[in-house]
Amino acid sequence: MPVAIISDIHGNLFALDAVLAAIESRKIKQIICPGDVAATGPQPREVIARLKQIGCPVVMENTD
Repeated sequence: MPVAIISDIHGNLFALDAVLAAIESRKIKQIICPGDVAATGPQPREVIARLKQIGCPVVMENTD
């Protein structure tokens, strides 16, 4: 099963949505995020909500 690994989103919902669209177009069903999700970006709450919405497991990284 193909797995997508995404990280260093840093609160950038626009970029996250673009990456998620690319992952979806490749029919990848499993996504894992090793961290750096929300710090320093313009939309941290929205990014966290989107990751929860898609059921993506997240590991805390150095800026989380």
